[in-house]
Amino acid sequence: MIIPFATEIEALLGITILLSALYMQGQSFVDPTIRAILVQSFLLATLFAILAIQTGIIELFYLAVLTVIMRGITVPRIMLYQVRKFKHSLRETGTGQKIPAFMLIGIALIILGYALFKTILEPYIPNSQVSVALTLLFLGFLLIISRRNTLVQMTGYIEEENAILYAGALIAPTMPLLIEFAVVLDIFGVVIIGIILSAQRDVFHTLEPADLEQLRG
Repeated sequence: MIIPFATEIEALLGITILLSALYMQGQSFVDPTIRAILVQSFLLATLFAILAIQTGIIELFYLAVLTVIMRGITVPRIMLYQVRKFKHSLRETGTGQKIPAFMLIGIALIILGYALFKTILEPYIPNSQVSVALTLLFLGFLLIISRRNTLVQMTGYIEEENAILYAGALIAPTMPLLIEFAVVLDIFGVVIIGIILSAQRDVFHTLEPADLEQLRG
């Protein structure tokens, strides 16, 4: 089945996914960061569904459904529940003044990801959407290493998972192992989230090594 303007829609979804990742870099509060990864996962699922319709590859449709259920609904709901357990909006300690730097680094990573794709990968993988997946991987890694809040680091993990599956769907969409890999990542992610958050809450009574900041002013 041919979808009108499918290529343009896929490109727009890819750009929107990158914008959602950049938006996450610019947040110091946990709640909007979690909601952004929820939106990103739904955008990615929409892209998988369009690719499934365009190519007739049923595995991509399964991947879209799995993305919605696990990374679009289940995992974000668990994380938002943890936010509500603390009965106040969580703000990462000491990140407010660093947000502009994170945004600039994020923009630099987008440029770097595209440059690496054009110079190294394009001769072997001509699909330009792979550059989006590569950049998304970089931005997820930045979110993990630059933040101290456990929930935000978990959103970075989910973003990296989205990037890996995004690249896999573009490079090898018919590979059955892609679906199995997605299931393993989702289950592993849920287990890790449950164990780490429960242990850290019980031991430290906080989701950061330092005390959490309250919204001021």
